[in-house]
Amino acid sequence: MVSFKKIVYKILNKKTKQEKLEKRVKILMELIEVQKRKQAKEPEEYAKNLVEDYSLDSFIVSKKDGKVLLSNEEKDAFEKAVKTTSFQEFLKTEYPDANLLIIKTDKNYNVLYSEDDLVFLFKTTGDISAIETKQIAKKIKQGIQDFKLK
Repeated sequence: MVSFKKIVYKILNKKTKQEKLEKRVKILMELIEVQKRKQAKEPEEYAKNLVEDYSLDSFIVSKKDGKVLLSNEEKDAFEKAVKTTSFQEFLKTEYPDANLLIIKTDKNYNVLYSEDDLVFLFKTTGDISAIETKQIAKKIKQGIQDFKLK
């Protein structure tokens, strides 16, 4: 039999102590899983880990000349990188100080970010902020440096 307290909590959209505890345990287990992950030995594995860690659908990192440095996309990465860098150069002519553009569509967010001589393109179904974008870019730059991809 369902208790009166549970019914009231459901109506008020409150969580019971048990539900709060389960949520905390779930978060801790996710953190432990991230910590247990082995260090990536190949750039492809590193890219896969980044997608999982930051809930990205896809990403491409290229130099401003279109050379793809790191990507989790199997096909069309070079073509997308060239289009992205061209679009980035156009934005720089119109808005010289801009280095981040977030485009929201019905299905996802497309993030175009440039730093130094690198251009980053992220696609994600979840909301993404400028701070998150910079953190992801920092992690990717670390991977590029570690794997000597530049």
